Amino acid sequence: MIEFAGRGDTELPPLDAEVPPSATAEVPLPDLVAVDEKASEAQVPDIVPVAPGDVELQPEEAKPVEIVLGSLAAPEALPTVLRPVLPLAPLGRRFAAGLADLGVLLLGGALFGLIFWIAGGHISYSPLNFAVLAFASIFFVTAYFGAFTALAGATPGLLLFGLEVRNWEGQFPTTRESLWRAFGYLISASALMLGFVWALMDSESLSWHDHMSSTFITTRRVD
Repeated sequence: MIEFAGRGDTELPPLDAEVPPSATAEVPLPDLVAVDEKASEAQVPDIVPVAPGDVELQPEEAKPVEIVLGSLAAPEALPTVLRPVLPLAPLGRRFAAGLADLGVLLLGGALFGLIFWIAGGHISYSPLNFAVLAFASIFFVTAYFGAFTALAGATPGLLLFGLEVRNWEGQFPTTRESLWRAFGYLISASALMLGFVWALMDSESLSWHDHMSSTFITTRRVD
């Protein structure tokens, strides 16, 4: 046996001394976290197996499909709705100006026929003469409306009632627009005057020649 002597009277126990059982007993450790067993269990719903034949698929409701028809041209080139920057002339004044232009045309035709008759000319009832007469009438009407509209922005009848022709942008019509308007007069008249009567049914009170030439009649402005 080996003995160690320390300071004082304190003696250390011998190395082969038996340790009492109470010293080696397991000491219970405190619980660091209290876990609730009920809370730790996940709430998993019961899964009931279903046979493939028992599943009924509900078809989706059909939704309406909108189809918008457009044009590849620029919107400025195809004005489908007239939005004039100037007010549209009243229909009554436009009709009165049209009658005045018709009177000018009839008067010009009568003078031409009188001069032709005095010069010794005569018209026979042959298809060729009717064709020449029709061509001369078309040329005269086109030149009358086209030239006056392109040069003055109005015909003599429109000037008489204080009206003028403008395009969609509010400017005076170009030569091309003026010729299209003159051609539109012929189309409106050849369809038993339906092109002129169309202004009574049109939502914008425009005639065929107005739509064809992209022009309209407005009150003449005095600058």
